[in-house]
Amino acid sequence: MGASLPKQMNVEPAARPLRIAFVYSRLPFPMMRGDQLTVSHLLSFLAARGHTVDFHTLATGGKVEPAQREWLDKACRTVRFYDQPKIAMLLGMVRALFTGIPFQVGLFHNAKLAADLEAGIGAGDYDIAYCYYLRTSPAIPDPTRSSAKGWRSFLAMQLSQTLNARRIFENETNLAKRIFYFFEAKRLARYEARIWRKFSRTVLIGPADVAAIREECRRQGMPEIDNWVYGAHGTDTERFQPATREEMVPNRVVFSGSMLYQPNIQAALWFVQRCWPAIRAAVPDAEFIIQGRDPVPEIQRLAGKDGIVVTGTVPDVGAMIRSATVCVNPMLAAGGMQNKLIEYMACGKATVATAVANEGIRAPADTLISADEPEAISEAIIALLRDPDAAHALGQRARAYASRDWTWEKHFLDLEQAFYDSLEDRGQ
Repeated sequence: MGASLPKQMNVEPAARPLRIAFVYSRLPFPMMRGDQLTVSHLLSFLAARGHTVDFHTLATGGKVEPAQREWLDKACRTVRFYDQPKIAMLLGMVRALFTGIPFQVGLFHNAKLAADLEAGIGAGDYDIAYCYYLRTSPAIPDPTRSSAKGWRSFLAMQLSQTLNARRIFENETNLAKRIFYFFEAKRLARYEARIWRKFSRTVLIGPADVAAIREECRRQGMPEIDNWVYGAHGTDTERFQPATREEMVPNRVVFSGSMLYQPNIQAALWFVQRCWPAIRAAVPDAEFIIQGRDPVPEIQRLAGKDGIVVTGTVPDVGAMIRSATVCVNPMLAAGGMQNKLIEYMACGKATVATAVANEGIRAPADTLISADEPEAISEAIIALLRDPDAAHALGQRARAYASRDWTWEKHFLDLEQAFYDSLEDRGQ
């Protein structure tokens, strides 16, 4: 199987091309994480619109195949990978310990990246400096101290990391992890309440993330964030298509996502412990597929028990999603938006999700079933397994919604408009 590449965007060239410095904290391939998917597809969009992009990223968290590097070189004017040795990451963690910044910010500090950006921005090379995720925010120069004029900076915070870390802490049972997330949430709260003021715009997924940061601003005695724009992301509705009858497996329930990501781990374990026994009792041949890369030992130990299958990395996540009768997203933690939920809906699947899972997407009530209590989740899944026609009808409404409102192009065009608005100093 060849190296996976982002889709070609269905857009016309922009009337006003921009010069953009794009900053990221890890390699954008192999597109196994939600942020890798988003970054690689945003690069594809910017290239299709004719914008000039210099891509600066740390050489962490991925692997770029030759075909993918060739694609990057075509999509961007320059591509710069910055080594992040383990000793540098360790020193960054130590620095974070003594300065009070979030550990993730210390971990990804790179002086060379920051120096190159300051030089390029100072030389007037860019209209927009776009930083994806909080962790590389120190690399963007403070506009008030920059000699260059007229450029604007965007911090794609996406989700409130404070909200995310706090929820992980509240649902974590491992003592060491609870301690870590307790202190990291406090550090993130102090940081998020302040860092937004350094940027022209802060990009957030939805109202819950805005509300969480506003609350932290009040707690910290800081002005409330007022420069946010919504910047959700979409999915490839051409790749994630409804299933044929031959692809579907009766009584199959699927949960998809990286099984190295703590909120996904918590969700899978909670669902197996609190919901799955009732489902299996009502539908004895029900099968639960946990699909996702790098499953941790706690997840691996579930394999083979009570109809549970743990797949690990698969070549095509869409194939397993299409095979499901019902897809489930029982998130207890996390913030922002859930790529898996949009992928389920694009595939026309009947979906049962918690309110947290639907927080960033805000899908209408007629396109999925929202439930938070174990009994309600179990009952909803049992009813859908027993009534395939109802499951099919729900899935059709979900597909129509995803196709209309959640393409990559729609949300990236909104972000691009925010770029233009910021350069004209209008819109918040």
